[in-house]
Amino acid sequence: MSNRFTYEPPSALQILGTRFIYPLGWREKVMPWVTDNVSGSRFQLSRDEDALVRKLACRISPQSPQHTAALESLGDTIMRRRRGYVCEWETVNREHEQL
Repeated sequence: MSNRFTYEPPSALQILGTRFIYPLGWREKVMPWVTDNVSGSRFQLSRDEDALVRKLACRISPQSPQHTAALESLGDTIMRRRRGYVCEWETVNREHEQL
């Protein structure tokens, strides 16, 4: 199974740079990115999307194939949400809130 989506947390240099550019609201500007390796698109995660990815990362070990499959599914759901199909995102978000 190939890794279609790549999670990119902000580097220390990016955090430091946004601190100087946005001195008051820099915490809101620093969010991780997800890259789609098939289409080449790169998008920044919102707060609720990042929280769900972090919950997923805490529950499943990164070396397992389940982690890769879950990130693939979640990345696909996030891309559909960006296109306007929010029903699947609401279902996934609701399931993870119950756990």
